[in-house]
Amino acid sequence: MKLKTILASQNAHKAEEFAHAVNGVEVIPAPYAVEVDENADSFIGNARIKARGYAEKLGKNTLADDSGLCVDALNGAPGVHSQRYAVLPPDVDADSDRTAANNRKLLRHLEGVPYEKRTAHFTCALCLCIVEPRDVAMIRQNAYLCSQAEFYDKSGERCAAPEAMRAEIVVEAQAPGFILEKQAGHAGFGYDPLFYCPETSCTFAQLTQAQKLAVSHRGRAIAALRALFEKAN
Repeated sequence: MKLKTILASQNAHKAEEFAHAVNGVEVIPAPYAVEVDENADSFIGNARIKARGYAEKLGKNTLADDSGLCVDALNGAPGVHSQRYAVLPPDVDADSDRTAANNRKLLRHLEGVPYEKRTAHFTCALCLCIVEPRDVAMIRQNAYLCSQAEFYDKSGERCAAPEAMRAEIVVEAQAPGFILEKQAGHAGFGYDPLFYCPETSCTFAQLTQAQKLAVSHRGRAIAALRALFEKAN
């Protein structure tokens, strides 16, 4: 079984990473960006919106991801707003360096919170949206993948597999850790320099890309998707 899909991103390196990690799925970057309004209140919801938007516009199977940081002491914030956390009122930091602004705001909001209460986790959701008729049929005919998928008719309503025009497979994974009081490391991106991973005894920003993928939320989500296709063969 070999499923071809585009990635809801033009990042060729990211597409290659998915393609190498998931046996049975060939992933290529999108030929152009598609505007989608990621306004869901969950990571899975936003991954679905992105995957459906690209699939509808391009007429191709699409793999999309959405991820973010959730801090327990902040009631799960920044959560789905992780990328634009700094510009959300009332505490707005309009610095054009969004990463620096996000990290400053996170530290401000955790000021005075002791280490043991600075627990957090990264979450990554993946949605594989299958719209090409041959591949929708393939999913329907594979007993295991059929049991893991959701099916939709031409109007976008949930339906039984035989009437399906679209199939979706979603997975979600987390990586637990703590938020430090100051940054450590220069690799990675986003909140990585503040996110301490007990499993590796360092921050995500102190890991190589391969090391991070082995323990990160995204790496675990990719592994979960890979496991689905391995069980299907």
